[in-house]
Amino acid sequence: MEDFLNFAQPKKEEPKQFILIKYPGIVQDVDKALQTMGGLQLISQSHLNNHSLELSHTPNNPYTSRIMAERKTRDNVSSGTLHLVMKVRRKKSNPKKMKTKFLGLYLPLKKRIGTDGFDDLIPRLIPTDMSSALSWWDQTQSLPTPLFLPPYQFSRYLTPSTKILGRETDHTEKTRRAVRSGYGQNLRVERKALSVTVMANDEFPLEPSTEAVEEAHFRCKHDEPHRLLKELFNERPMWTRIGLLYRTRIDDSLLRSILQKYAFYIQSGPWGRLWCRFGYDPRKDKEGGLYQTLMVSFRQHGRKLPRVRQMWYCVMDVQLPKAVEELVGMVETQAMPTEEEVREKGWLPPNLLDRIRDLIKEDVAKTSKELEGSMSMHGEEDFI
Repeated sequence: MEDFLNFAQPKKEEPKQFILIKYPGIVQDVDKALQTMGGLQLISQSHLNNHSLELSHTPNNPYTSRIMAERKTRDNVSSGTLHLVMKVRRKKSNPKKMKTKFLGLYLPLKKRIGTDGFDDLIPRLIPTDMSSALSWWDQTQSLPTPLFLPPYQFSRYLTPSTKILGRETDHTEKTRRAVRSGYGQNLRVERKALSVTVMANDEFPLEPSTEAVEEAHFRCKHDEPHRLLKELFNERPMWTRIGLLYRTRIDDSLLRSILQKYAFYIQSGPWGRLWCRFGYDPRKDKEGGLYQTLMVSFRQHGRKLPRVRQMWYCVMDVQLPKAVEELVGMVETQAMPTEEEVREKGWLPPNLLDRIRDLIKEDVAKTSKELEGSMSMHGEEDFI
């Protein structure tokens, strides 16, 4: 009756968990080896508290520096190395007699088809002795080896990494929808370069790619930055990045992420360092000479004016009266250059660009001198 009323369910035996300790030495006495690691109780506490083991070959000396162990999980143990876990029992009446029991091992195995047995792949993957190692590459017939991924220690990488087997980057619409959807996904914005860069003699693109437009909207969901850039490129087809930053007052990183929707970047030539509106080609428009760029180098002036030693200017942005006057006069009297000359030098002659460059240097030097003079005058008044 008591057995009938006992509704307790029989306890299920949980699989045992074994801890493998790689001891840096030949163990002749297990008890002494355990004492060098603090004893069995300290080893158990370190394992349960996720602490590293400490090894000291002279445990009675408190001033001995200890060796810290590196803790690894079973997944990090290389499958190319044999780790055999065995239980040893000695007979009390005769300690020389021992009974061993194999509890588990780590080995690259492949299950035999149609049976419950396994084949050891180590002899097929790596040499097992010196003689076979010396003649490993001289074999006329290769050993039939099943598909097997060797552990990381046999690769050219110095440290193990699970990222080596990462999936290829997929930029399809299906992947983008998966990234944007809910839980369990990496919501970090992936950095992708979808902007178009051309050289001076390349064909200029007519429109951006669909991926670039979608990525620009994904990175910036507000309409105001898009509206500002659209208005500026409708105002004029070519801009420097500094000019766009000055006019829009938006963040530099945000500007870079949405520029790919409206313009492409020209890397070299008369219009180098400019962002050009899609569909516009300054080489086919005479007014494109107004957007040519020129580089001006400066010596060090007071107050760090300008802040860098080299500056790139768009000719249209140089608003010095003499520069504007000479530019207008040259455009009205200049002879029409050939198509090859336009591609190499642009619409404006080099002597005009040199003259504008000299005017910029003179204006910067004059402004710097005035600032230094005003600082010295204020300093004398404050001192008096």
